Amino acid sequence: MKPELYFDINSEQSGGSLYRVKQEDGSFTFVYHYSTYDAEDDDTQLFQTIYPSFESFWQELTKDPQWFYMHPLYVHPEQRAFVQEQLKTVNWKSQDDVKWQQSHMRQWTKVLSDPKDYYNPPPLL
Repeated sequence: MKPELYFDINSEQSGGSLYRVKQEDGSFTFVYHYSTYDAEDDDTQLFQTIYPSFESFWQELTKDPQWFYMHPLYVHPEQRAFVQEQLKTVNWKSQDDVKWQQSHMRQWTKVLSDPKDYYNPPPLL
């Protein structure tokens, strides 16, 4: 089975795409392809991490107390309700700039309400 985009997020310092991969036995693993950027050294590094579940990926992502200030590009429809609940518990005021807060809130709202096939549109007829 072709890997399926499951979550996509970035920031100035890092970003990546999480793919769900179906195994031969019918189970799923999650592969996170991501990069980090060090502006001081102008150095980009590429990585790949395999997670046994979305939950394990989520635990790693949210170790950053400011994870919600990253820029989301895609959230799989299966996880949108979960992510919406998680966003209810964050402290948006941890950044003083109200426009910055609102910009990130709007981006999360957009991504969580995008059409289900946003990244995988049906083929054109």
